[in-house]
Amino acid sequence: KPTDIDEGKLEALQNETERYALLDDVFYLYAPDGIGRSKLAASVERCLGVPVTARNWRTVNKMLALANQT
Repeated sequence: KPTDIDEGKLEALQNETERYALLDDVFYLYAPDGIGRSKLAASVERCLGVPVTARNWRTVNKMLALANQT
């Protein structure tokens, strides 16, 4: 769980189309222009002070569907 969050840096790196939310220990990022172009996505580990892993929403839904098949 992130404990040393640099909110100012998160907001400075966020572009006008991006939105993010940090709920408990999950960081949600909406980047309609693409994660590969996002300065925020590239720097989120440093801003949160913890290692991160990412999944796109399509992958999350596919994993949920597979889990529900068992």
